[in-house]
Amino acid sequence: MTVTKSDFDPKCFGSQYQDPPDTLHFQFDGVRCDNYVYRYVLVDKFRPNKIDSRSKKTEEELGKSGKEIANGYLPLVLKQETKPGLIDKIKKIFSNG
Repeated sequence: MTVTKSDFDPKCFGSQYQDPPDTLHFQFDGVRCDNYVYRYVLVDKFRPNKIDSRSKKTEEELGKSGKEIANGYLPLVLKQETKPGLIDKIKKIFSNG
């Protein structure tokens, strides 16, 4: 089966979800994005009035970088039972970037 970039285009959500998905997959065209599909895991949810629509940050997160915010979720992710290889991949993601 041929995979096209539109299969992972964040603009193609439409109304295909009745319930929020636990994971989302995107492929980006950026120069440093290379030819990868990126998987994002749901770690939190917010009411629209509790998160800034432009910065995508809550009141408590203002002034923090995206990496600092993501690192705050890492301990929560690691508490779940995951495959050992996945834990190593998650640690690598948060330590490089």
